[in-house]
Amino acid sequence: MSPERVTPPQAAQIEGGSDDDSIDVLDVLLTLAENLKWLILWPLLGGAIVYGLAHLLPEQYESTAIIKADGSIAANMTAAHVLDGALKNLGYLDQLSEEEAEDARQDLLHDTSTSVVRGTQLVTLKVSRHSPQAANRMTQEILNMLYADSKPRDVELQRLSAEKTMLEQQITELTAASKTAQQLLETPTAGTNTGALAESVASISSNLVRIQTAMHAVEKKMLGLSNEDLVQPPTLPKRPSAPKKALIAAVSSVAIGLLVLVFVLMQQSWRASRSIERHADRLAALKRRYRLG
Repeated sequence: MSPERVTPPQAAQIEGGSDDDSIDVLDVLLTLAENLKWLILWPLLGGAIVYGLAHLLPEQYESTAIIKADGSIAANMTAAHVLDGALKNLGYLDQLSEEEAEDARQDLLHDTSTSVVRGTQLVTLKVSRHSPQAANRMTQEILNMLYADSKPRDVELQRLSAEKTMLEQQITELTAASKTAQQLLETPTAGTNTGALAESVASISSNLVRIQTAMHAVEKKMLGLSNEDLVQPPTLPKRPSAPKKALIAAVSSVAIGLLVLVFVLMQQSWRASRSIERHADRLAALKRRYRLG
């Protein structure tokens, strides 16, 4: 019997196993099924361990305050002199060196965040500390420093006072003009143009409202911010805001699961490569035996 002739395409197919390097999906699925227990057990076990270790991390409590102010005030809340003053007033800087005081301020800056609600004049301040009371006190002290910082200094106060005096004079003059115009409307004479007079009264009233609004803004700047501007006073948190133990455990479980999956697939790939090497040795022996190549 003559030996079976192997054509080059067939030989290439035997030698490489296939015409391309495609992945054997069935082999991968079988590998996953065989190692399913470890793919489930290790992530669950690792997540449980990480969840337990997360309880050893220091807890952080977050106090929140909302104040009605211009959005630019948010930058002042985390200014160095504001944070330093809050730390000093609460005694955190007592007996600390300059380097240690700087570290304390950087820690507070890291634990402090501000945000502005778009389209409104509401500024949110959030401060995290290691206890609910500490978070509440620090938030209020930052606000106290902000109140003091918002009050105008001597030169600015003089300018605002002069502006207030000018606005008061304008209000007095417009009020007198409005009363005169009202009296003329109530007792018009034969030559009185009541239509033009009514328009003048309306214009005077409009200007009076505008100037009174400006007057209110000047008085507000002179007083600065205070607790009256608070929409929400500093809260006293009941639960810690960090660490998020469940989230840390879930992420750790996913990461461990991916590592186990990669290990299983790499192990299977190594075994498959060893099998391919044995197939190649057997194919070479057949070629020599039947003198095919």
